[in-house]
Amino acid sequence: MATRNYVERDGKIFCDRRNCPGSEGLRCQRTNVPICSQCAVRTPVGYISKDAAKQQADRYFNIGVPDYVIAAGIAFFATLISGFFISLFLGGIWLILFFVGAPIGAAIGDITWRTIGHRRGRYTSRVVGGAMIFATFILFPIGGIGTLIFGGIATVAAVSRFEVAIRR
Repeated sequence: MATRNYVERDGKIFCDRRNCPGSEGLRCQRTNVPICSQCAVRTPVGYISKDAAKQQADRYFNIGVPDYVIAAGIAFFATLISGFFISLFLGGIWLILFFVGAPIGAAIGDITWRTIGHRRGRYTSRVVGGAMIFATFILFPIGGIGTLIFGGIATVAAVSRFEVAIRR
């Protein structure tokens, strides 16, 4: 499946991905397509093109669009509920928000990870983070700056937990 991703100009082969400087004699180990040094991905068996590397990584991602919707919904509502109660009880105590936000965010990430059945997706952590940030901004008029602190720390913890869970 060799895709033609190179252009020949003035006798020199150019990679058409980013107007790269030239192939310098490198070829993709899988597709035998000329690649430049900027577009080469080093593997234990040789250099491969970025297209071949993405195609190889796609085998490990097995999530569908419904799973993204479920992950966004779980993260959104869990952040909305926890953020509401946190802003109600601990809204004025900012120091405690730093210590409470990380475990709650990690729990939200773990609940989301278990709900989608431990399936992996290339953009799942971004979807979860976006849903949590959206819920945080909805809660901002209720809890003020304390809600933003809690939501930011919880979002970072959930996304970090999700990224670690993807690498298992």
